Amino acid sequence: MASGLTAKARGLMVGRIRPVMIAVGLVAVIPVITSRLVDEGEVVTLMTVDDRGRDYMTEVWIVDLPAASYLRAASSDARWLERVRSNPEVTVVRDEHPARFLAAEEDEAETRRLVNAAMAEKYGFADEMWSRISDRESAVPIRLEPIGATAAVP
Repeated sequence: MASGLTAKARGLMVGRIRPVMIAVGLVAVIPVITSRLVDEGEVVTLMTVDDRGRDYMTEVWIVDLPAASYLRAASSDARWLERVRSNPEVTVVRDEHPARFLAAEEDEAETRRLVNAAMAEKYGFADEMWSRISDRESAVPIRLEPIGATAAVP
């Protein structure tokens, strides 16, 4: 006749667990809903290749400065940046048009400042939200140098 918990004890447990489960659910759902409501602006597809020859596609932001177009890795250990370091020849699909580039890491403070400012201006609230997650001072600007005549950027 010992069935474990009494009805009263089960009721107390459920009464305490339910708010915790609701809170956990909200914490999980709020970022998803927020990301759907925030317009990220222009997103391009970066195509990279790893050391084993496997292809990867990563959606990233892009900005055009007078000298070149730039991507920005949130940190120096971003996986797509590791692939760029090992094979800097990449393809960027922008407005459904693929173009080939040599991607060059430019880890200089002034370049980082310019790229961060351009990203903040172009992506606005979305960039502000991401800056709360990652430190922009550790971001890594990636310069895109066109390969061939068809690699012009807008």
